[in-house]
Amino acid sequence: MSGRCRQPPEQKQETNLIVRGLMIDEGASYIFECIANRLTASQLWLRQPFDILLLSAELHKEFIMSSNEDKVTVSLGAEYLYTWEAELEAPIVVPNGPNGTRAVVKIAEGTGKVYGPALNGRVVGPSSDWILIGTDGSIALDVRVLIQTEDEQIIYQKINGRAVRDEDNPSNSTIQSGSTYETSSGKYQYLNKKVVTGLGRKTGNKIKIMYYDVQGTGED
Repeated sequence: MSGRCRQPPEQKQETNLIVRGLMIDEGASYIFECIANRLTASQLWLRQPFDILLLSAELHKEFIMSSNEDKVTVSLGAEYLYTWEAELEAPIVVPNGPNGTRAVVKIAEGTGKVYGPALNGRVVGPSSDWILIGTDGSIALDVRVLIQTEDEQIIYQKINGRAVRDEDNPSNSTIQSGSTYETSSGKYQYLNKKVVTGLGRKTGNKIKIMYYDVQGTGED
């Protein structure tokens, strides 16, 4: 693969995403050949405008979103923390409720694990996702997870997010989420003060999400 990053053919919107000099307009659905020959399309991808941005676990990359309309520049840095994997049991469905259809999905026992530089361990029960499918077809995630770390500490993780189903296979979806944590363990108490960004995929009954600590600064 070439070490040069190509430009999109044209700019269609005023607001763009600039990644190390590579400009991508809002209509782009899947563009990234490389960034300094260190990131490939399998590591960094954009499936919908500003929806999913996967960062390399090895590098701390800086992203800049600039708007020509309001002249505001925001610099975002993302640090990879860990990966979360699990298998899902068949959902229990409560159809056509006042807010839509509720699907309660339990994380299959013994399948959940977390691994990475910040966190290593396994998912223990009870851990489930209380999905709400809106009347417009939107899928809201409401996940409650217990993580038992490899050093025998317990962390409660609350995940809120959205899933967007693949048009050609609705059993697969792209996931974006935000997570908060509760723990009394001194080693992990820093998580109590963070909102961590999760980006990943569901394929069939398997789910894989990568979590990042995203921080930024803004200036006029």
